[in-house]
Amino acid sequence: MNDTVKRDNRKSLPRFLLVILVAGLVGGAVGFFSALAADLGTLNTIREGLDVFLRTVTPWAIPVCTAALLIPGLCLYCSAKKEYAVWDQECDEAYQAIEEKLSYTLLFSSLAMLADLFFLAAGFLYDASLINALLFLISLVFLILLQQKVVDLTRRMNPEKKGSIYDVNFHKKWLDSCDELERAQIGQAAFHAYKILNGLCPALWVILVLLSLVTEVGLLPILMVVLIWGVLQVSYTLECIRLSRRKSH
Repeated sequence: MNDTVKRDNRKSLPRFLLVILVAGLVGGAVGFFSALAADLGTLNTIREGLDVFLRTVTPWAIPVCTAALLIPGLCLYCSAKKEYAVWDQECDEAYQAIEEKLSYTLLFSSLAMLADLFFLAAGFLYDASLINALLFLISLVFLILLQQKVVDLTRRMNPEKKGSIYDVNFHKKWLDSCDELERAQIGQAAFHAYKILNGLCPALWVILVLLSLVTEVGLLPILMVVLIWGVLQVSYTLECIRLSRRKSH
């Protein structure tokens, strides 16, 4: 066993060092051209352009983003509802198609929420806080109603599912009502998201550090990235320890 471990390490080490080398070269190139762009005033031009753009779109961005994302989501939900009404309770392909449409509906609603949160924050910077807060609340109502419709239809398709979207313990009750296969799928999806975020956080850290060398980014954005990365690592490790203890008992 020890020989196998050492052999695997020796086999993987050259590729790992190559990745580190390439990442270092890319980072150096990005830093060099960023410094060059800063000297030419390009970064200031980009920042001023973004500032003008955000100041222009912020007052009406929330309703536009809500409509652009929720209308397709609502169409998918209505299509899934119609397909469920004629479903014969036996065709697995039809059931899978309905589930996928409902999943994409939730995806659109999540994207709408992220866009709304961004422009809600932008409203405080561009003197549109009051109107943006009102539009955000209106959008939030539509988001919650659409998510409720999706959950309700999913429960009708799966009578064993439990939990109301308005219940503070919804996620726990929903997970408890899932079977082993569904829990395994949730675990695989969560681990995939964990890996993506584990790659995104260091990439953002590198970008922000390089930008801090050529512009006034400050330490706060870097601190936020490190904080999110740390919470991810600590929470994941502690949950693994907790689950391992529960399994041993």
